[in-house]
Amino acid sequence: MVYASEILARAHERMLGPVPDLSDRELVEHFVTLDKELGLLQMLRGLHAARGVHSDKRNSILIFRGEQELEVRSYRDATEAIQALFELEKQFPEADIVLVRADTSEEVRLAFRNYFSDASEFIRLVDDGCAVLMEGAHPRDLGL
Repeated sequence: MVYASEILARAHERMLGPVPDLSDRELVEHFVTLDKELGLLQMLRGLHAARGVHSDKRNSILIFRGEQELEVRSYRDATEAIQALFELEKQFPEADIVLVRADTSEEVRLAFRNYFSDASEFIRLVDDGCAVLMEGAHPRDLGL
């Protein structure tokens, strides 16, 4: 987030931020390298795409698997959901998997609003900032 802050400051405010000693190219390269490792922008894109998930089932499993979009699986029965959770944790040990119990999908989004908040504007600003600092390179060309 420090690099993202610096990108936003330089590209959109014409100011230096928390990492003033890096060149524009070094800044973007560091950001892209870390983002490839952490998958932050991809996760935020996936969360935004999952906002439309609706279910009348009471038990939902949120599955965060690196570069992939957020996956939501829902179950009526708590026992079935717990069994699925254990199986998913074995199948995807590197994934962040969360079991949520709620009466509606809206309650799931409310309880985990930080996961489901709309980050599309932040993503757009960072993508545009990288392009500006790399002199017009498209963010996808940079691996974002």
